[in-house]
Amino acid sequence: MAVRLIKTGLFASIQFPFNFVEPDARDELHVVARDLGLGILAMKPFGGGVLDNAALVFKFLRQYPDVVPIPGLESGAGVDEVVAFYDRPNVIEGDDLAAMDRYREELGRQFCRRCEYCQPCPNGVLITPAMAYPVVARRMSPQIAVNFARKAMESAAGCTECGACLSRCPYQLPIPALLRRNYEMFCEHRQLFGQ
Repeated sequence: MAVRLIKTGLFASIQFPFNFVEPDARDELHVVARDLGLGILAMKPFGGGVLDNAALVFKFLRQYPDVVPIPGLESGAGVDEVVAFYDRPNVIEGDDLAAMDRYREELGRQFCRRCEYCQPCPNGVLITPAMAYPVVARRMSPQIAVNFARKAMESAAGCTECGACLSRCPYQLPIPALLRRNYEMFCEHRQLFGQ
């Protein structure tokens, strides 16, 4: 659809998810955009927050000098870190490629990019933060994540699998099944740490 839209001549740029886990845009969309002289913006360079290695993220992106990444950064220090990557040569080594492969293997294609198109849930489930529980638990430790994500995870218990979110997800994620899996993980962590 994005390729069809940019061929209309109505656009000066294209903004589309692009990172080393979701590189598909480079194979057709970016090619057509270049041919049409459009600017290319890479949204979700951190995969909605699941890619936590900024150096690796930007090693990948810097291979495409005409693609302008628009990362969500939480601080001025984060901006400074990213800008500093551009002050040195971009070298991708075997260790970098192996790390990218590990992320791809771990995430697969079924991870939430936090676009929030699935919301609102008619049953009050806080879908986006509940979908992120495995990432939060991995980064913070399960013990801390239980309290940090408690409100979202307790709301996940209210999922009736009505399917309202399924038709809205642009990534065709099996949201109710992922919520159930994440809720079970949360319950295990809560029981393990007596919280």
